[in-house]
Amino acid sequence: MPKAKERDGVFQRTDRSGWWVSYVDASGKRKKEKVTAHTRTQAMTALAQIKTRIERDSIMGVKSASEITTAELLKRFKTHQKAHLRPTTFVRLNGILETLKAALPTLAKEITRQTVTEFIGKRSSEVSAGTVAKEFATLRHALQLAVEWELLITNPAQGAKLPKVSEGRTRYLSPTEFKAALEAAPDWMRGPMALAAFTGMRRGEILGLCWKDIDLANNRLYLLETKNGTLGVVPLNALAVQVLKSRPVGRPAELLFPEVDAAKLSVYTKRVFKSLGIEDASFHSLRHTAASWLVMEGVDLYAVGRILRHKSPRMTQRYAHLSPEFMAATVNKLDGVFAGSLPAPREHMLALAGDSVPSR
Repeated sequence: MPKAKERDGVFQRTDRSGWWVSYVDASGKRKKEKVTAHTRTQAMTALAQIKTRIERDSIMGVKSASEITTAELLKRFKTHQKAHLRPTTFVRLNGILETLKAALPTLAKEITRQTVTEFIGKRSSEVSAGTVAKEFATLRHALQLAVEWELLITNPAQGAKLPKVSEGRTRYLSPTEFKAALEAAPDWMRGPMALAAFTGMRRGEILGLCWKDIDLANNRLYLLETKNGTLGVVPLNALAVQVLKSRPVGRPAELLFPEVDAAKLSVYTKRVFKSLGIEDASFHSLRHTAASWLVMEGVDLYAVGRILRHKSPRMTQRYAHLSPEFMAATVNKLDGVFAGSLPAPREHMLALAGDSVPSR
């Protein structure tokens, strides 16, 4: 330790101008950096201030940020997330991480609150609010893990404000629209589209299905929810079973739709809808279609939430008022329930609205 102290000091470099200082930081690593100083005395003052900060941090148990690069941090985050995400979700993560890597400083410790705010502002002018929210959530998670891994001292993304994401319209298809879409779609698209509407499954869940996940004997299939380690069970109706039986059976570990690319499926589904004049609809709208028609057929929201495997009841509430006409027809059913309950109107109730009510 005395030897390290002897090395502490100020110096000038032959290849660069200005004054430099050498010291040992709170983590025990030798550091050299340039300070704002015009004389040796000013450099010594700057060094003294640095040592005071280091001593304070050591007493409080504060560690300095590491020199890990943003690229290395995001790579480590990607490895960490692989065990926690579905394969299709993990694939989408690649694009987000590439966007973050291109936009952020080289060193992770150089990411500040201002950096995050500027990133949000720039991306908000380029992509939708929903996309910005997903990218920001990924960045905040990665930085929080960096803090837990003792690579960063604080999470600069914590508390940053995002543009408000509009809930928008929950688009669902009528039976006529859905039939027209299936007829217009190429053969390779029909299976995934039909399963989405008949079961409410997500695109990634459908394309990740293997033959070992299908139990036609009990009219169900199984989804491995890798995010929380639980097994999801999807009940199959007759139409869904018909779709599955139309596929050539493969080996247990083989995919049900090995020929279908996720991105291509989304793009082509929108094209099919657009060609039919079905506006504001995407492949995910087929999941909304399943939920919407379940509600309109009288299935309660709790059951719909279970079928869609929503994490919270709040996610299912978006279907509560999808069809005002249906809700009006539903409430009219109370007319039959309470028929005859009202007593015959009294004479004074038939008086003109301007007449006073007789006193008792």
